[in-house]
Amino acid sequence: MTKIKTIKFFYIFIFFFLVSSLIIAENKIKPLDVKKIANGVYVHYGKHENIYEGNIGDIANLGFIIGDESIAVVDTGGSFIVGEALRLAIRQISDKPIKYVINTHVHQDHIFGNNAFVPEGALVYGHYKLKQAIRERGSQYLAQLNQIGDKKKNTKIIMPHKIIATTSNDERKKISNQIIIDLGNRQLQLTSYEVAHTYADASVYDLKTKTLFTGDLVSDERLPTMDGLAKNWIKVLNQIEKINFDIMVPGHGKIQIDNTALNKTKKYLQILYDEVIEALKNDIPIEEGLKTIAQREKNNWVLFDRVNPGNIVRTFMRYEWEY
Repeated sequence: MTKIKTIKFFYIFIFFFLVSSLIIAENKIKPLDVKKIANGVYVHYGKHENIYEGNIGDIANLGFIIGDESIAVVDTGGSFIVGEALRLAIRQISDKPIKYVINTHVHQDHIFGNNAFVPEGALVYGHYKLKQAIRERGSQYLAQLNQIGDKKKNTKIIMPHKIIATTSNDERKKISNQIIIDLGNRQLQLTSYEVAHTYADASVYDLKTKTLFTGDLVSDERLPTMDGLAKNWIKVLNQIEKINFDIMVPGHGKIQIDNTALNKTKKYLQILYDEVIEALKNDIPIEEGLKTIAQREKNNWVLFDRVNPGNIVRTFMRYEWEY
């Protein structure tokens, strides 16, 4: 009997050992794939998908820039897991301190990995209106993430510690919409913009390599999402067009060496705006507009049928009071 009990115990032990090993293996976070695009500049390309359990928020382009003394991260992904996978990828390349995280705007696929970097002492930078935007949207975004299951574990809302603006001493008056941070022999120019893709968009420009991270102000392949004002967005793109960059990293899609993606984004926005305004002027109901507006752009973009209707509705709502 003693021998039988010993054998049973042995098999029970093996069973629980294997189960535990499988759980550990399943929960182990692997480093993201990153590509070096310039000296000290790396990018991870997000998938052209909406957030769901299969991608756990890995749908946006993320990047990091390494200076002589420290590292800056540009956007952190749509969940803690994506942020942690990005942090692990950085640690495969450099052990320098990650001092800065820059969020280009409020959307969850760009900010929900912040919590992976804050324990290392990183300060989060964002548009001077980003904190307000997160207060308005953060809980909703987190609730949406909860719906994809337990893989969102440890995802938290992290407010920006620093704003991308120069202000008066009492911080009530904005003097400039740009600041410079120094990574050690490497300066980054951070710029906040007026309402465009969202109400709190920012860009990151590495002066050393002339690499420009635009966030979702510029998109390639994936249709841009309208969450601001189309007319203003076009004006902001005209400003960005004047920046002397060698490499542009859009919020979604491939890196650029010219303004091809910017012009493609601007073309879609102009068509969207013009055709919505034309519909408003002619009292065409939104139900009819949904069938026709910007349809000539359909073959130029991924996720067009999913994103374009929302863009039309939001543009209608934001300009209908003018007509």
